[in-house]
Amino acid sequence: MEAGRTFVIRLCSDKAAYEAVPRKRLNVDLTRLRLLLERGSDCEVTLWTPQLMVVKQRDATEITIVDDGRLIIRNVADEQTAQRTAEALLRKLAVNKR
Repeated sequence: MEAGRTFVIRLCSDKAAYEAVPRKRLNVDLTRLRLLLERGSDCEVTLWTPQLMVVKQRDATEITIVDDGRLIIRNVADEQTAQRTAEALLRKLAVNKR
């Protein structure tokens, strides 16, 4: 784990995904995020509830997003790719809040 990273990344116990836990608790507005992601063409929302949603990206990466900011990232090669995926999603959230 590098200092300055927004998420702590760890391999899930089943070794099929990475969990990204924010260093500071987030409050994600999943309704607003869903609208933002659906406007873009790089992903598809495959499941949505008020507490979590699942997004599938063009490259087959699947991200489960929980309203407290935790992410489960599947179909990535390694921890660094999971970190970049989590940080990119956070940037979309930050841009949306402005």
